[in-house]
Amino acid sequence: MDIKISSYIQHYVGPSQSYYNAQNRFDSILKYKLGIFKEDKNLTDENIIFDYGDTKTENTEDSAVFSDNSKISKDSFSSVKPLAKTVGSILINGILDTTDVRKKSNYSAEYLNSKLSGTPLEGLGEDFKRAEDLYGINSIVLMSMAKLESNFGRSKIALDKNNLFGYQAYDSSPYTSAKSYNTKKDSIYDVAKHLSNNYLSPNGDYFNGYSVDAIGLKYSTDSSWASKVKKIASELIKA
Repeated sequence: MDIKISSYIQHYVGPSQSYYNAQNRFDSILKYKLGIFKEDKNLTDENIIFDYGDTKTENTEDSAVFSDNSKISKDSFSSVKPLAKTVGSILINGILDTTDVRKKSNYSAEYLNSKLSGTPLEGLGEDFKRAEDLYGINSIVLMSMAKLESNFGRSKIALDKNNLFGYQAYDSSPYTSAKSYNTKKDSIYDVAKHLSNNYLSPNGDYFNGYSVDAIGLKYSTDSSWASKVKKIASELIKA
């Protein structure tokens, strides 16, 4: 009996994805349906974004509305209160711990917008935040990817095709093969969903783990891609 228990503990990897999905869906209902927010009692600093309590979700709530990204508008956020910044217990030598991108940012949409001010992505902070809630990928990490891949919407692919992440821009024909979107926000939701399903799901085609480094193994042919994303993420949370 002791051997069986010991073996179970040794191989225990934490709660199942269904647990995280249910938890995240409940949090989303509290925020966007009831206007209720979790409070962090340790708000004494303004430095970090990751909160261990929140993880992966799937787009199962209100699928009739959210399956079409074009139907998501800023009006959806009119009753949403700003989220508080959370004290970072996982700040390592001034650099973000990006070992699990499913951990939510506790920065508000307003804060994200402040980092997009003056760029072609100005005003899309709400969409990065909403994509985080729907698909369980940290909004700061997602924004960092957009900055790296398109310089916040300034690349030719982003300007011509509304593709902020170089999605499907293969090395042999990056511009021609890159996917086109009707709007920039469509690109945000599509890539967030793609990452959730294919990179952050154990059954995904490109799953190697939950870190930025794990995503970078298959997402880009640039061997320094993950390091660049992490550097940008660290810069985005600076005052």
